[in-house]
Amino acid sequence: MGELILHHYEGSPYCEKIRVLFGLKDLAWRGVDIPTIMPKPDYLPLTGGYRRTPSLQVGADVYCDTRLIAAEIERRRPEPSLYADSEGLDTALSQWGEAGMFYPAALFYIGLYADKFPMEFHRDRAAMRGGRADLERTKAQAAPRLAQLRPHLAWLEDMLGDGRPYLLGERPGLGDLACYHPLWFLGRGSKTAAELDPYTRLRAWLERLAAIGHGKHSEMTAADALDRARDSEPEAISDPGGGFTPGAALGDRVAVGCEDRVPEPVVGELVIDRLNEIAVRRSDPRVGEVVVHFPRLGYVVSAV
Repeated sequence: MGELILHHYEGSPYCEKIRVLFGLKDLAWRGVDIPTIMPKPDYLPLTGGYRRTPSLQVGADVYCDTRLIAAEIERRRPEPSLYADSEGLDTALSQWGEAGMFYPAALFYIGLYADKFPMEFHRDRAAMRGGRADLERTKAQAAPRLAQLRPHLAWLEDMLGDGRPYLLGERPGLGDLACYHPLWFLGRGSKTAAELDPYTRLRAWLERLAAIGHGKHSEMTAADALDRARDSEPEAISDPGGGFTPGAALGDRVAVGCEDRVPEPVVGELVIDRLNEIAVRRSDPRVGEVVVHFPRLGYVVSAV
């Protein structure tokens, strides 16, 4: 398995999901700290314009979005399995956890602590949504977002009600990690963490997941990571797929963008077109030729 390089920052919930995944599989990895807001001059040359965090670099291959990062780590290190039950059940639980809990938890936290974030942060996140920063509106959303979050907390507490240590049984899996990281974010503030106090089984579950740790971590500079990409070649693609993207075929020039954000598409040659994965080959003067990979879910592909 090639060297795993995670481009991340400490306070990101999605980065924490992958850091605990490294711990679950007892993996060694390198970490490159990236800015929390734009500009990201040493990150975008690698991703081709994808600005979200984290991404996983293996040589000249870059994997975007934690859904695909998790699947790729599982492919490279299948034991212990990331799936506590079945891949389908763990993936479905993961999708519920992130789609249902992440935004209520994050917006509750950011709303409650809005004054502690620099205004540049609020402007950056508003720009991602195609809007303008409004501090009072951000603060006002804390209470309604908490109301949306509380049913999820009660459901998780109930899922653990039969004494199981993890959501699907005796060992942790992808579903646990996806439900963990939004609540890990709440734990970073005393007022938001207090919302977890009534849920004793949930808090014990969070403590078990936190105790897994982050594996074997060492730092790497952004310059070294870019050099690593430039000095490597993308891995050979044995099964490129094909036929899953309407209006585009393998070899076409396409743009890939997030469906829930202002489009910041990554443009390149479509080289993987599978049921669950898309990848484009592109080049940049600082990194040479790289292949940037995305999950199918949550991304749109269009010919250019």
